[in-house]
Amino acid sequence: MITVFIANESYLLREGIKVLIKKTKGLKTVGEATSYEELETKVFDVQPDILLVDYANEAFTTDAIGHLKNFIPNTKYLAITSLQSKSDMAIAIEAGVHSHVLNICSAEEIIEALFETASGAKFLCGTILERVFDNNRSSVKSSNANCEPVKISTRELEIVRLIAEGFTNKEIGDRLFISTHTVMTHRKNIMNKLGINNTAGLVIYAVQEKLISPDQFIFDSTVH
Repeated sequence: MITVFIANESYLLREGIKVLIKKTKGLKTVGEATSYEELETKVFDVQPDILLVDYANEAFTTDAIGHLKNFIPNTKYLAITSLQSKSDMAIAIEAGVHSHVLNICSAEEIIEALFETASGAKFLCGTILERVFDNNRSSVKSSNANCEPVKISTRELEIVRLIAEGFTNKEIGDRLFISTHTVMTHRKNIMNKLGINNTAGLVIYAVQEKLISPDQFIFDSTVH
């Protein structure tokens, strides 16, 4: 069971997220806060798997997020905000925010973000991804902007394999029970992680990693 604590000033957003979590198997809300003082009072006791926070609220800042990391070290941070500037998102990433979604994202994408974040992956919705990353891989400092190996999750490897086998975004979504939009978001994440800018590069990566065989790709190359 993945435990989620909601830190948001908005009553409507908190209630909506709680309903969404209640309807989803494997997720559980363990607390909520409307101010940093309330958050600090409650969150240390529950040590949630995920802190779902809107750092664009005046009540919760990126400085506060950085401070909390010392007391809830195993908690991962998923930001749900309005669209922020590239610099503000860069600051949030530096402060420890693992994943970002917009407060206008679909319920399906928010749920996907919760599960992916809990698994240790970094999840960015497509709109945010386009703003944070430029054409030269990344224009902000993040945990990927160093010499460490690029981490591709099991879900991402499966998507790479299906792309290399010629499946469309919709067909991949149907197979994995996720939306086409979520597939596209994963695809953008993968390409930015690998520094690849086209499908051919993903196919080459899939062959190199033995996700598919070269012969299989040759035989399936006519699939659209």
